Amino acid sequence: MNIEPRVVREALEQKRSAILKQWMTRTLQSYADQTSRFLQEEKDPFRNPVGHVLKEGLPVLFDELLGGMDSAALTPALDGIVRIRAVQDFTASQAVAFVFLLKKIVHAELAGEDLAALEERIDELALLAFDLFMECREKIYEIKANEAKRRVFVMERARKE
Repeated sequence: MNIEPRVVREALEQKRSAILKQWMTRTLQSYADQTSRFLQEEKDPFRNPVGHVLKEGLPVLFDELLGGMDSAALTPALDGIVRIRAVQDFTASQAVAFVFLLKKIVHAELAGEDLAALEERIDELALLAFDLFMECREKIYEIKANEAKRRVFVMERARKE
């Protein structure tokens, strides 16, 4: 199922580059000013994994929103972005807010067009992002709990010796 009407999809495809640039910029604005500048300017993916994941992932998400919403392409791209944001100091809403930024950008680019179908897809993407975020956070808490158990075990063992 593709975005309808065709005119909206074609307009979005024509403005793809501008929309993606704005989406990247607005997403990076969720970081502190100095960090945001670094993430925008540093091109080395090893020095800037956050910027790299965003640069690689956002175009995939945008294309899937316009196309087939193929979970085989969508989930890995979204997971990469959300996984990074899950280990940073973002709340759940802050971590997935980048998805909703796309709505505002598209509305500004295509003022007056019927964007209901695209908005539904963006909402679906946001829900998937939230689920992925929660899975990541659960894993982080599980790791922390296991580490705490291991420390207690080591301390108890040391006392017995």
